[in-house]
Amino acid sequence: MNRKWVLASLLVVLFLGAMESTVVTTAMKSIVAELGGIEWMNMVFSVYLLVTAVAAPIYGKLADVYGRKRMFVIAVFAFLLGSVLCGTAATMLQLVIFRAVQAAGAGAFFPLAMTVVGDIYTPQEQARVQAAVNSVWALSSIIGPLAGGLLVQLADWRWVFFLNLPLGLFSLLLMAFAFRETFKPEKRRVDWGGALSFLICVASLLIALLIAGERGLFSPLGLSFAALFAACMIVFLALSRRSAEPFIPPDLFRNRLLLVVNVYTFLAYAFPIAATIYVPLWLQALKNQLPVVSGYAVAMATIGWPLGSAAAGKLLRRFPPGRIVVSGTGLLVIGGLVLAVIPAAAPVPTFYVVMLAAGFGFGISRTVMTILMQSAVENRQRGMAMSTNALMNTLGQTVFAAIFGAMFNEFVSGDESGALAPGIRAVFLLVFAVMALTLPLLLRMPAVSGRELFGGRQSAGERQD
Repeated sequence: MNRKWVLASLLVVLFLGAMESTVVTTAMKSIVAELGGIEWMNMVFSVYLLVTAVAAPIYGKLADVYGRKRMFVIAVFAFLLGSVLCGTAATMLQLVIFRAVQAAGAGAFFPLAMTVVGDIYTPQEQARVQAAVNSVWALSSIIGPLAGGLLVQLADWRWVFFLNLPLGLFSLLLMAFAFRETFKPEKRRVDWGGALSFLICVASLLIALLIAGERGLFSPLGLSFAALFAACMIVFLALSRRSAEPFIPPDLFRNRLLLVVNVYTFLAYAFPIAATIYVPLWLQALKNQLPVVSGYAVAMATIGWPLGSAAAGKLLRRFPPGRIVVSGTGLLVIGGLVLAVIPAAAPVPTFYVVMLAAGFGFGISRTVMTILMQSAVENRQRGMAMSTNALMNTLGQTVFAAIFGAMFNEFVSGDESGALAPGIRAVFLLVFAVMALTLPLLLRMPAVSGRELFGGRQSAGERQD
């Protein structure tokens, strides 16, 4: 097995999945101009978010049962099929449906990639690998808008989707020839009833949250989906108790380390979702800066993320993991407070510094948490553990986007620009409170020493580079 080529294959699909949101955003004006149906525009993005979130735990479970390589091939094929269909769409409704097909593959990329990384790399090596993974996200945020703009200007918006084909096929070839799976899947039954009820449960919750963000927290349609979520959750829990092999193993909930990591993931994503939405709004609406200036502010956070991941690997050799996570989270706490109280006259570079520091702290804490999670479970449950954490990531972003939107809308009515600053400050004050809330949570995390984390484990391909 050639681990370098396997990692290259994983990075390619992660790049495609990460770039898909930004590149389509840039091309959307041209898409609407040709296809019409502007009322479906938001659904192009919402359905992608929804299906990727729902698909992640399904793939995670199947990867634990049938193997990582097989699920990876299926996921990339689904993504490429959806990309081709999107490129041939004749109406906006067709584009929405085909985006769902595309997302059915993309939802597996991150959890499966992290599962494979956990299988073939030691904990000592994983921080370095995650720095490369996080660099892909940073790179996609920069290349995506540029590539989308160039493709629309020089060719046609449909090439935004067709361009995925050669890169995706290249990734498949690399994986087919370089990856010899060491994980031996066991013959286990899949609780399809539990899987279906869980799928409906998650989908209804996300739809309820998306509706809450657009129509308010107590809209009748949103409450209907919330009720469907509650009913499906009851069914899912009942089926899980009866099943000999439940869809989500109960051990994942009994493991205190995994529980802390998942709750932390849910809460921690309050910062990036607020910063992505409201820092650009602050700079453009209140400081009259060009969109490119606000874009640079968000880019500073994406640059800080891989830098923090790289630093995490070095810090883990000298300090306990829990202390490192607290330090990284402390930067998020400080960042939320600064953005809540920063003077209106503060120079633009101040925002760059805050976003860079916050991205650095986020990279440190998330990298260490991921390594802890991968080391806390057996191979037979790693796929489910990683996909569950990916779901908490999406849920955190969706829940806090709805909460922040509802809070901001309470301050801003109509075109009253004078309420923008208090509304944005209130959002970041809440971000500060949420980030501060994670600190006592981290104190409940089981203590893990570097010796326990790194002791003796060898990756299957450690000497096969």
